[in-house]
Amino acid sequence: MKESVIQSPAVHLGFLPRRSKDNADTAEFPYILVRPAIGIDNDDCKITVHLLFGSMADDDQGFLDLFNQMERVRIALLKQQIIDHRFRIELPYKWEFPPEQPEPYTIGLITTIWTLPTVQPEEGLF
Repeated sequence: MKESVIQSPAVHLGFLPRRSKDNADTAEFPYILVRPAIGIDNDDCKITVHLLFGSMADDDQGFLDLFNQMERVRIALLKQQIIDHRFRIELPYKWEFPPEQPEPYTIGLITTIWTLPTVQPEEGLF
């Protein structure tokens, strides 16, 4: 029986790095892309951040491997709730697998909402 080894995903801000001679030997999969999507300032500041997961598998376990990675991230974020003493995750926490999957790749999406520190206006600027 083949033992499954789940590789830790590389985390990138925005997009996958462009391929170059410096990173040609670096595995592209698995990965997590962190993308700020929407920000709204009202009484507080909320930002929607998408976490895009990608993996590649040569067997039927790719979907399950990616789901397990997404679940580990969910547990870690909801357990911690506050990052760097200033970014607080809010509910709802949403995850999904798009119905169309480009085999042998599996992709998943997590949508999170964060409260950011409020900006205090300075007096005397105008």
